[in-house]
Amino acid sequence: MKTYGCELCGKRFLDSLRLRMHLLAHSAGAKAFVCDQCGAQFSKEDALETHRQTHTGTDMAVFCLLCGKRFQAQSALQQHMEVHAGVRSYVCSECNRTFPSHTALKRHLRSHTGDHPYECEFCGSCFRDESTLKSHKRIHTGEKPYECNGCGKKFSLKHQLETHYRVHTGEKPFECKLCHQRSRDYSAMIKHLRTHNGASPYQCTICTEYCPSLSSMQKHMKGHKPEEIPPDWRIEKTYLYLCYV
Repeated sequence: MKTYGCELCGKRFLDSLRLRMHLLAHSAGAKAFVCDQCGAQFSKEDALETHRQTHTGTDMAVFCLLCGKRFQAQSALQQHMEVHAGVRSYVCSECNRTFPSHTALKRHLRSHTGDHPYECEFCGSCFRDESTLKSHKRIHTGEKPYECNGCGKKFSLKHQLETHYRVHTGEKPFECKLCHQRSRDYSAMIKHLRTHNGASPYQCTICTEYCPSLSSMQKHMKGHKPEEIPPDWRIEKTYLYLCYV
């Protein structure tokens, strides 16, 4: 497996993005404390320690030693490790994204087909998978199972807690490729991107056309001939922002 080494300290990383983030810690004035799980950087050690707690929750008890990704069960980790070993990799024919299992790929394909088989008994809204439906139901039940251990505030969704936690850590993992401005969450970054003369947040890497949403970019790519699309192309390459989480 190819790795990327730091010429300054010898530490090695699985991808060039994590290496670039690590190199920032060596540059003058950079944030010196780097999370060894996800690469997030902090100017104070206590902020890093607070952030690390987000990686040690009991709901994500096991993690991959190669990439740091966490899982709820050992069986899920074992399935994930097969991807690193090259034993199993399920590729989406629509956008070239890879998945660790046929089940994960099948769930993802619904984003292309528009299939939403899971219906909310309270309001009739439909969703692609059962976990999303379960999260949605909390709007009706008022359940807020995710609590911030910094201030006690509670949230219905895990990603809401993760975004809120950045208020305490100062972490801003979303970076605009156009001007390098950082933001704490995805929605703020999308709003920022549209200030660039109306620039949409997605740009085709083949013809440079802009698209206002991920679904419209996926439709746009179908207009390109297969021979025009590089074998290593991924939908993530069309994003006009970087995400360091």
